[in-house]
Order: sequence, then C-alpha cells, then structure tokens
Amino acid sequence: MRSLATRPIQDLFSIHNEMSRLFDNWTRPARYRAEGESLDWLPVVDILEANEHVEIRAEIPGLSEQDVQVSVTDDVLTLRGEKTQESEDKDQKYHRVERSYGRFQRSFTLPANLAPEDIKAKFTHGVLTVSIPKVKEVEPKEIQISVE
Repeated sequence: MRSLATRPIQDLFSIHNEMSRLFDNWTRPARYRAEGESLDWLPVVDILEANEHVEIRAEIPGLSEQDVQVSVTDDVLTLRGEKTQESEDKDQKYHRVERSYGRFQRSFTLPANLAPEDIKAKFTHGVLTVSIPKVKEVEPKEIQISVE
C-alpha cells in the first residue's frame, strides 16, 4: 500500500531522477544492435526515507558484489557496473532475449542533510542496498547573558 503523505526528500529524488532520465534519453546517441545484443540498461531503484537514514535499493540480478561499484563524488552518489551476456552455444539459437546486459550507471544527487562519508552498501540476492545516514541536527542552544 502506498503512503499518501509526501516527503520532501522523496520529491527531490523523484524530480532529479526524472530529469536525469529525460536528459540521458535526449543526449545519448542512438545505438544499433545485432540480434541478441542489448542496449545499456538502468537498474530499477526504490528510495526510502527513515528517521535516521535514506536507503537506495537497486535490483541488479545476475551480478555479484565484485561487479558493482558504489562511489560518491561531491554530493553525487553513483552506482555502476556491467552485466555480460553468457556466451552463446553454437548448437542453440535464441528466440527471444528479454534480460538486460551491458554497462549501467545510476547517479543520485544527495541532499545536504545526509552524511556521505558514512555510507554503507550491501549486496544480497541481486539487490544492492545503499544506506546513507542523516546528519544529526544540532539543537539550538540558548545562552542567557546578564545585562549590567
């Protein structure tokens, strides 16, 4: 069941991802492919916000943790890797190829309230989970000054 409440960080991620997708499609040159060869692909992601952190979950089936790179440059988190197609047996002929192969890269601009230096990533059963802790907010402290 989807929540009807909106979250500011979710809106920021949604807008950024949609704009990235639009620009990627507009600037990426068309590629021709032979039968059975797939275009580069984008893993699907879920972005969740909890009280203490933001979590990005990317479905990347068919890869291991050694095949996936996670990095942060300035305030941009990048997931990248490559999924290679199994070598075709000469005695077999594909009738349909629906699985995605090739290089992928997804980038997300992190809001200022996250701590990129403390990011943790885990890869389990084809799902990459990246957890980004939120920066602890400093409570304003009032100091009474005596007037003389």
